[in-house]
Amino acid sequence: MKPFEYMEHTADAGMRVKGKTLKSLFNHAAQGLFEMIAVVDTIDENTSIAVDIVAESVEMLFVKWLDELIFRHETDEIFFKRSNIQNINSNELSAQVYGEPTNFDKHIVYTEIKAVTYHQLSVIQNPNGVWEAQVIFDL
Repeated sequence: MKPFEYMEHTADAGMRVKGKTLKSLFNHAAQGLFEMIAVVDTIDENTSIAVDIVAESVEMLFVKWLDELIFRHETDEIFFKRSNIQNINSNELSAQVYGEPTNFDKHIVYTEIKAVTYHQLSVIQNPNGVWEAQVIFDL
């Protein structure tokens, strides 16, 4: 079972994510995003990008993380396959993201994601210690 699931949402797409740690939650969210955009099995890991983000809260960090991945995918013209968060707390993260330059002859694309929304956004740690998040994307 994957640590994320997609949700139906009018004209948008949603995702629920779980992780035993904050680090795994953010990595799983990135993976869900990558798999929503394209078939990751068609993507090699011959390019990496460093990502450093600072935010006022864990919810803002979550949104900024996913927004940055969408932004870098679009502006750097890279399809991502995997993220590796090196350091994270509720206000900042540093990570490496791996993928390869866009090649429409090779990559199978599902959808274009414009942005992360704040609609129905939640990032919580349950009493049992598991982190859960819900996010809606604007398509």
